[in-house]
Amino acid sequence: MMRQAKRPLFPHEDSGLPGPLQDSWQRSQDYGLHRDDDAQPWVAPSFLQDAHERNLWARQLATPLLEHLSAELKKHPSIMVLADATGLVLTTRGDTRFLNKAEHLALSPGHLWSENARGTNAIGTALALGSRCEVSGQEHFLNRNAGLFCSAAPVFRPDGLLAGVVDMSTPAAAPRIDAAALVQRTVRQMEHAWVASGVREHRWLLRLHPDARVLGSHHELILLFEDNVLLGANKLAVDELRLQAAHFGSLTLETLFPALSDRPEIQRSQAYNARDYYVSRTAPPRRLHGRGVEPVPQAPGLDKQKALRILNAGIALCVTGETGCGKEYFSRELYQQSRWRSGKFVAVNCAAIPENLIESELFGYLPGAFTGASAKGYTGKIREADGGILFLDEIGDMPATMQTRLLRVLQEKTVTPLGGNTAQPVDFALICATHQDLFARVQEGAFREDLFYRIREFNLTIAPLREWSHRQIFIRQLWRSAGGDKRTITLSEPLVEHLAALPWPGNVRQLVSLLKVLMALADDGDTVTPADLPAEYLAVSPQTLSAEDQAIRSASGNMSLAAKTLGISRSTLYRRLERDKHQA
Repeated sequence: MMRQAKRPLFPHEDSGLPGPLQDSWQRSQDYGLHRDDDAQPWVAPSFLQDAHERNLWARQLATPLLEHLSAELKKHPSIMVLADATGLVLTTRGDTRFLNKAEHLALSPGHLWSENARGTNAIGTALALGSRCEVSGQEHFLNRNAGLFCSAAPVFRPDGLLAGVVDMSTPAAAPRIDAAALVQRTVRQMEHAWVASGVREHRWLLRLHPDARVLGSHHELILLFEDNVLLGANKLAVDELRLQAAHFGSLTLETLFPALSDRPEIQRSQAYNARDYYVSRTAPPRRLHGRGVEPVPQAPGLDKQKALRILNAGIALCVTGETGCGKEYFSRELYQQSRWRSGKFVAVNCAAIPENLIESELFGYLPGAFTGASAKGYTGKIREADGGILFLDEIGDMPATMQTRLLRVLQEKTVTPLGGNTAQPVDFALICATHQDLFARVQEGAFREDLFYRIREFNLTIAPLREWSHRQIFIRQLWRSAGGDKRTITLSEPLVEHLAALPWPGNVRQLVSLLKVLMALADDGDTVTPADLPAEYLAVSPQTLSAEDQAIRSASGNMSLAAKTLGISRSTLYRRLERDKHQA
């Protein structure tokens, strides 16, 4: 017997819904939802906290804009909702009375509004469509949401990928006629600010618009370049210039705008699509380094300005990553640019100091505190860092007894030296670094949970070198920093490609060491080729990427997107990578 095909939820001609909403209703039915369902999917607070950490753009870019709109939102019973790419509500702002009602309607942080969770709704359907969406009253699939009018638009990252969605919700009986305009303006401001925040050494902005008066506003097309390679753009530029994900990290300025000259002032330039634009170029910022401090190019994906704001606010920063990936280099550069730079950068390797000495090394001691103590006593690293930065490397190897004392210092901002009874006040910024999974150490009972949350107020991960995008660009940057340009020594293209394809188990530290060797062996004016490599680097074949590594590279390091591409969860992807690392 032939199975009868599933009939649409309602006939196309008399549904009264726009086509996209009809399709959404059909998807809602396919998900197994029913119009009278009363469930309100939400996540645990710990999962919401993880979502906030994964979506730092929401805190840095969106929250200030929503705060700025607070007065406007209070003029009408309305709220603005910010959700991530899964439809999870991260932040809600607006009219206090309607916020209370929104709590009943499950529009508060922690609730899930994806289409498969709540059927047709502005947040979930805008994410499903990848475009602006309005849903009013009975157009919602679930009857419980029929009292809402909602207008939403997706937010896109500088690399063109979907980041989340902004929604405005009001009573269906009193919709805001300017809701769509407010949402669209907010989204454009976020996307514009996101691209602009990427400027740092060797990175610069290109601004374009047919009307010169628009340049500098969020209505302009804005593109981010590193040297002359396109790294990011706002959604207006992506749509206007028909950019695709593959263009980021590969498309050059010359290919995109062949006629664009090097003049920095506003000028008229012919674009590749035959439209005329006024153009403004923003030069990369100059960086001043202290005597003896060598500028070190940063790993792609690291937002130094964001980390700098965290450090300046006195929030504890935890830097994680494999051995040799540049955790201390990155931390020292933050120190040089932070408000703590008038103090010292005091580094302590918790794994290198014998356990019986680490207490006196950190906390100091008075004369005669123990057998063998110096007659002059010792200040200790913590007091030495007063007014500056205390950098605790390999914090995961700190003995349990020291963890308890360190926690007390961080909570009370005082330190008592061995043999003493008087606590000394201290004020410093804390950066911790580790290659270990601290959360796993907590679960094993090897690391205090309360200390874990105290030192990891903000976590930043430096990916291993093999996972970086644009490794060729990074290698050339390192070569310039090492003085290759000054000595007119050139790295040949085949050599750069070979180096970029190697697995680099020692990460940046190993790469820097090799470049120093090549520099020392070359004469001024030479071109270095693969034949100049030490034998062990010629014997190592470029890495054969696993399916997981290929997905990560294709996703430019976005682990969530890579996991989605593979059809597995993010946690499963991390487990496979850990397995491969141990098998290598």
